Amino acid sequence: MEVLYNVKLLYPTDIPVSPGVINVEIYKPQQGKLPIYIKSLDENDPKKFISNIASIIQEELLNRINIDIVTQTQLYVVDENSKYKIIFNNSLKDFTIEKE
Repeated sequence: MEVLYNVKLLYPTDIPVSPGVINVEIYKPQQGKLPIYIKSLDENDPKKFISNIASIIQEELLNRINIDIVTQTQLYVVDENSKYKIIFNNSLKDFTIEKE
């Protein structure tokens, strides 16, 4: 897969003065959706903050290109040993996480 866009983003965590840091990679469309991979760059677990992270990605990246994260993307969280698929159920706050 070819990376179209790569950016580092901050997101809020449970500790206000310690934001989370992630690397976001957006790839060419696969199976009718835009694959987005998230990898943590600190000790925080992004899976705990998916709603916040998805909201930031929507507002800061996808709104500019008229893409809806819920219906037009496939979001993944990648850590050292595993890959997790985020499945949205019609909203950013309603989702499930499946280990692949």
